[in-house]
This record gives sequence, C-alpha cells and structure tokens, in this order.
Amino acid sequence: MRFAVVVPALLALMGSACGSTAPDRLATWGSDQASLSLADNKATVQVLAPGGCYGAYGSIDHAALSASFTLSGTYTQLIGAYPGSIPYTAEYAGTIVGNVMTLSISVPALQETIGPFHLTAGVTSAWSACLYP
Repeated sequence: MRFAVVVPALLALMGSACGSTAPDRLATWGSDQASLSLADNKATVQVLAPGGCYGAYGSIDHAALSASFTLSGTYTQLIGAYPGSIPYTAEYAGTIVGNVMTLSISVPALQETIGPFHLTAGVTSAWSACLYP
C-alpha cells in the first residue's frame, strides 16, 4: 500500500522538476513571408524579400500582444545606398485567434500598408539581412 502512494508522488515530482522543453509558443511567430519574435517585452518583425533574405524589419517597444492590438513602432527598409537603411514610424495592428496571428504594418510616410501576414505561433524563421550592393 505504501508503495502505491510513493510512486505516483515521485513521478509527479520528477515531471514538475523537468519542466516543459517545448519552445515558448508566444515568443515566436512565423510564416514563409514574415516573422515576429518577442523578448523582454519588445517585438522584432522581419519581412522576407526576394532572394531569401529580409529586406525590412520592424521594432515594437512595450509589445503587449492581446487578442486584438494596435501598437506603435518603427519600420526600417534596407537599401543599397548610404546610409544603408531608412527608418519610418509605423503602426502594427493585428489579431490573435488560437495559434494564428494576423499582422499588418501601416507606414504613413510611405502611404502603404504591408501585409496582412498570417503568422503561426511557435514557428521560427532564420533569415539574414539582404546585402544590397
């Protein structure tokens, strides 16, 4: 009888000590067109360009993502002339339903909305920056 009580308790302790080895699903979101990663309440967005590299990236300070969000940040285009990039003020709007985030980036100075992108939680993308001549 004592054995029947000790074994389940021991297994429960072992399971809680190990913890989950799965990646933090809310820290990374991705697709074949864009990615978003969260760290220390800041979000970084990369937008894929032709050639398999990212040609633009965004940054959101104080990124508190909820079911529906609109956050201010910057959107930076990489270019092949000095100074190498052009930063713009941007607004990031999106929704999260289940494990899918729909994200659009509005850049008033360009009079353009980039996206929408459909990003899946837990998907990571590792692209390098485009090296423009």
